[in-house]
Amino acid sequence: MMRKVCLVTMMTCLSLAGLASAAKDVTFGYRFEPGKAQKYQLKMNTEMEMTGMEASQVADMQVTVTCASAKGDAYTMNLVFDKVEASNVIGGNMQADPTAAQMTGESVSFTVDSHGEVSAVTPGPGFEAWAQVQQVIEPTLKNWYVFLPDKAVPVGGDWKRENYRDKSAGTEYVSNENFKFREMKKDKGQDTATVDQDVTTQIGGTTQTPVGIYNLAGTGKGKFEFQFDPARGVITYYKGSMQTDINMTPQSGGDPMKTSVVNHIERQLVE
Repeated sequence: MMRKVCLVTMMTCLSLAGLASAAKDVTFGYRFEPGKAQKYQLKMNTEMEMTGMEASQVADMQVTVTCASAKGDAYTMNLVFDKVEASNVIGGNMQADPTAAQMTGESVSFTVDSHGEVSAVTPGPGFEAWAQVQQVIEPTLKNWYVFLPDKAVPVGGDWKRENYRDKSAGTEYVSNENFKFREMKKDKGQDTATVDQDVTTQIGGTTQTPVGIYNLAGTGKGKFEFQFDPARGVITYYKGSMQTDINMTPQSGGDPMKTSVVNHIERQLVE
């Protein structure tokens, strides 16, 4: 009896080992094709607490991202805000965000490579509300494409990006990102890789507000997960949250204001 149990156990282990060795590595890299468009549903929820005052914003967007042209590993992209709905809650009072209507139908162009690094974010012609929304839209676009290594990674493997420096609308970031290839699974009949992402960041620079310019100093920490379709070279689903604690000091003088911001994001490829 014991021999049979041992034999079954050994065969099970060999079977599992065979399945593991049969699992294919996945090449994590973006694929862009000039003229091809992708539609996304984007939901963002931002909660902020500043010196005892609480505020929040909820935004729901539908956007179309089109690859306009390619030159080497640089792809010129164009994003159009097809539909934007947003509301703000301040002091318990909710009201529609007037910039949402001003964004609908407007566009932004940028450049991206196969790793997902975005640069040259530029508002389209006639984007009159850009000055009001740049501090939100530019960092969102800079993080639209998660960093991919553009190489093969096995299930259970990982990659990282360390000391990545970026600047968006005056705010400076130094980030460390760790990625773990969790599993392969079927999603709507397609082989999909699920990846966990941990992010830590240091924040500096300045920010422009209606009451003046502030110097920033703070840290952030976030956890995200996403699903990657290796056949198409695209992230089909992305979700997570990040908390940032910042001291905002007025350049005109005065005590720093402690500010805590929690950002929740969910993005899905719909077409």
